[in-house]
Amino acid sequence: MTKVHVTAKRDFIESQVAAKPIAALSEVIWNGFDAGSNEVEVSVSLNDMDGLESVRVRDFGYGIDHQNIESLFGGLGESWKKKTYKQSGRALHGKNGKGRFKAFALGERVQWTTYYKLNGKTYSYRIVGHINTIEDFEVTEPVEVANTEKTGTEVVINNMRHDFKSLRDGSTLMELARTYAAYLTEYPDIRLTFDGDTVDPSSAQVSTTNIRLDPVKTVDGRFVPVTLSVIEWKVPTERTLHLCDPSGVALHALPVGPQVRAPGFEFTAYVKSELFRDLDKSNALVLADLHPDVQTVMGNAKGKLKAHFRKRLSENQSEVVKKWKEEKIYPFEDKAELDPVETAERQVFDILAVNVQSYLPSFEDADHKSRKFTFQLLAHAVRENPDSVQTIISEVLGLKRAEQDDLAALLGKTSLSSIISAAKTVAGRLDFLTALDALVFGKESKKKLLERDQLHKMLENEAWLFHEEFTLAGTEQRLEEVLHKHLAALGPRQEDAEPVIVGDDKQGRVDLMLSKASQPRSGEYDYLIVELKRPSKKIDSEVLTQIEKYAIAVASDERFRGVPAKWTFLAVSNDLDAYAQKKASQRNMPKGLVYNDADLNITVWVKSWADVINDAKSKLDFINQQLSYEADRDSAKAYLQKAHSRFIPEIDLSTDGYGADTEFEVEEFDASAMVVTDSAP
Repeated sequence: MTKVHVTAKRDFIESQVAAKPIAALSEVIWNGFDAGSNEVEVSVSLNDMDGLESVRVRDFGYGIDHQNIESLFGGLGESWKKKTYKQSGRALHGKNGKGRFKAFALGERVQWTTYYKLNGKTYSYRIVGHINTIEDFEVTEPVEVANTEKTGTEVVINNMRHDFKSLRDGSTLMELARTYAAYLTEYPDIRLTFDGDTVDPSSAQVSTTNIRLDPVKTVDGRFVPVTLSVIEWKVPTERTLHLCDPSGVALHALPVGPQVRAPGFEFTAYVKSELFRDLDKSNALVLADLHPDVQTVMGNAKGKLKAHFRKRLSENQSEVVKKWKEEKIYPFEDKAELDPVETAERQVFDILAVNVQSYLPSFEDADHKSRKFTFQLLAHAVRENPDSVQTIISEVLGLKRAEQDDLAALLGKTSLSSIISAAKTVAGRLDFLTALDALVFGKESKKKLLERDQLHKMLENEAWLFHEEFTLAGTEQRLEEVLHKHLAALGPRQEDAEPVIVGDDKQGRVDLMLSKASQPRSGEYDYLIVELKRPSKKIDSEVLTQIEKYAIAVASDERFRGVPAKWTFLAVSNDLDAYAQKKASQRNMPKGLVYNDADLNITVWVKSWADVINDAKSKLDFINQQLSYEADRDSAKAYLQKAHSRFIPEIDLSTDGYGADTEFEVEEFDASAMVVTDSAP
């Protein structure tokens, strides 16, 4: 046994191993066809656990002459095929001698058993390679094989690197059909099988259209013919433009891109030209997107593709509309004459409806009533609100295939209205936080914001700001009475007084009360009491003492005696003094917690407005990463006008300050309110 050493750096050799399973398998198959075989057989073997054990590729070509083994397996970056365009009347695929290394993308051990003819006799030997010693191949001595006329090579790939479900889930046959479609069509006498099934591109094809493109004038002045083959498939496929030689050997692949809109069609395009063979020989196809000749050809090819599918869509559309009319779900009545507006409406509807049918696989399976209702809604939207339809359709039809599948799966579990409602809730909350930030900290708004009539009313409907469960909390008369009874513990309040003067003829506002409560379980209560202090009043030791006394008094009231209850009190203002900040940052306690009474089940927290807003934003952050909604001044203003039009002050939010960009002038704003709810912050 001898060894053949590959003259290349190991890291470079290992870089050739990377490939997707179908691409790696295709390279091994191409080697079989390039060896003159008219048939290549591929099979997979499973182990006792139904896992992938090995892959075999058998060709019946002329084999690998042992005398050439050093040049065939010992070099990398140069192949004999590079100098030979065709062999036995067929175009050759490989040129860089990399194909044998692609097999290692599938398994760690690869063995070639080859049979070849020499002086009328048949000889056989083995070549073995392992991923750990990929720069060295072990080669046995050839031995004469009696009683056989067959030549060729069998490649066995073992010690699989992954289970490669794509080689076992039934999709491989179709993937090979797409890869070899042009080649198998060009040479109908050759045969490729996978696990006994013949790879037949025509069985999965709807149609094949050949289009002659304008010859391309190359940079050296030559005119090179170009043809375009468009294969439409019955099954979903990735839209790809294959750059091929004139015989259909695929040399490079590019994505079709968004320029070719062909809703409802599954297709692959093959652009054939001698130009690509020449560029491939000089390795220029690696940068195909940047080559001026390729750009010219691609521009022509995509233009023809668009024209082709416009025609196909028109053909399909007329057939589909005729079918809808027969089923009596078409939402327009037959008329002998149509005015220009009616004609335009129907044309727009037809295009949108065909797309709806194409992008919603379950539409055809829906009952007659549902489809008719869907079309009536779509027709109404086209007629009454075309701007919304344009936005919705462009977003839906612009989804990538994986995103379309995700949407379809989601709609199988919930309704579209529920998805919209959930997204709207998150977007509305983000807008409210942006608006609240402006109202509380903005120079103009905080002069005019009225706590009782505006902030208080808005917080009644936006109680989630303090805790999610507060959203559904209701009022409770008993709680309101107890809170009012012990209100004196919070110090002097002027709840029913007129606005007071706080200096420089500026009006301030007094403390207010808002109460809500709910029962998480029968007979049990969770309460959250929020004391909103005036921004001019920092949270200090006095405030902390007052709210702790108030909390104890409320929780100890005789009306709650014997009732299981959890009490959480929260004081909020624009700022905390040094003492309160220290109390709110104690070791082994959550930030903001300043008092914890186990006997009465009471906790007291203090937070700034900035903390409240930022905490609420952080809770929405994960969902918004998926939603990608960006609240801005315009959307915040629109939300306030829609949800709280009666309560917002007459200010221009678009020019008011926001968050960190705004200077705080706490002397000019006075807000205080009390919010009561059912859960901790």
